[in-house]
Amino acid sequence: MSRDAETSPADASAREAFLYTQNPRPVGFPVSFRLKGRAIEVERMGRADRMPLERVAAVRLSYEARSFAPGALKTKLVFDDGRSLVLTSVSFRSMFDARPQAAEYGRFVRELLRRVARAAPGARYEAGRPFPVWVLLAVISAAIIGALAYFAWQVWLVGETAIA
Repeated sequence: MSRDAETSPADASAREAFLYTQNPRPVGFPVSFRLKGRAIEVERMGRADRMPLERVAAVRLSYEARSFAPGALKTKLVFDDGRSLVLTSVSFRSMFDARPQAAEYGRFVRELLRRVARAAPGARYEAGRPFPVWVLLAVISAAIIGALAYFAWQVWLVGETAIA
């Protein structure tokens, strides 16, 4: 007997109503994500968009360190038509007040991934930041270190070794 056949109708309706709400920006409106069958419904400012999970081409899971907020877990769904959907584990109340929602986010994303795996078996699953972002970060870091070394060299040439 399959796991789905063992659940009661009440369990099935509870599974249909997975909901996650967040405010992704310090100044903005909350966004609600609801899993309904083989689709995810996104509600922003009273407008609801329904996106079928069969059209998910890629799922990226990552972690982002943030300056004013605690680090955020991030899930990005990329659909085959080019649209994307981003969920994070942090919800902002104001510019300096961010509320971590790791437990609620984790429950929602686990169910989301389970449903994507069933609806779109060909979807790619990726972790971390994309490679071009890492290359850009390495180039910028090398440029900053080079500029600091050049500045220290110029200071040393002038004779201000106490500064360098």
